[in-house]
Amino acid sequence: MCLRHPTGASHRGHCAACLLEDALAQSAPPAWQSDGKLTIQLPLGHTVSSSVFLVKPRDPPFRLLRLKTWHTPAPGDFTTRFQFLQRQFSEWSDEAIAAPLAAWVDGSGRPFELSEFHQGIPIVERAKSGGFDSMDADVCLSRLRAILCSAHKAGLVHGSIVGGNFLVSARGDQPYLIDFGDAALVAPDGNRLPDASSDIAGLDRLMDTIRAVISARVRRTVTSHSLF
Repeated sequence: MCLRHPTGASHRGHCAACLLEDALAQSAPPAWQSDGKLTIQLPLGHTVSSSVFLVKPRDPPFRLLRLKTWHTPAPGDFTTRFQFLQRQFSEWSDEAIAAPLAAWVDGSGRPFELSEFHQGIPIVERAKSGGFDSMDADVCLSRLRAILCSAHKAGLVHGSIVGGNFLVSARGDQPYLIDFGDAALVAPDGNRLPDASSDIAGLDRLMDTIRAVISARVRRTVTSHSLF
């Protein structure tokens, strides 16, 4: 059993969490390593294109952060794009945005990004579970639209408005938007970058999806009650 990760899984006698931490530590640039290594707390999600982990620095300040890594090589100007994104965020910010903190490319060319961690539930999942009604959803989506309009005025574009990137706090009173600007960060060289119109179109699709989910849930509830 691993003393550092007593509840962690093992593979052929090796702690999986330790192996992952060591791999990530080797991927970080010297500037980040000098600030302290990261400890993996748990995986937050995995898709074909990327993986996300909850991490914590081993040295103070001990705060939870979000580490994202893509499975494809970074574009040639990844670092320049990230620096530009940080400059934009230095001039505009919103408490609902998970701000980017650092980024690097490992020895195999894969990009990494470290950002603030916001705990929440994807808005579509909250709608499915009955966590809020259509009025609550409209309030959250109106808040999201206001955030996007403010960001667009500052020249910032999210680039991937989907259900998984819009979180709601456990109490449902605080929306969070994650992965802001990531689509442009890792877009292949020469590709057309997302613009404000893509954000608005994504928001409209998200609104339609949530309304459909809530309507379906209400129909199931009415049908269930009619059986008794």
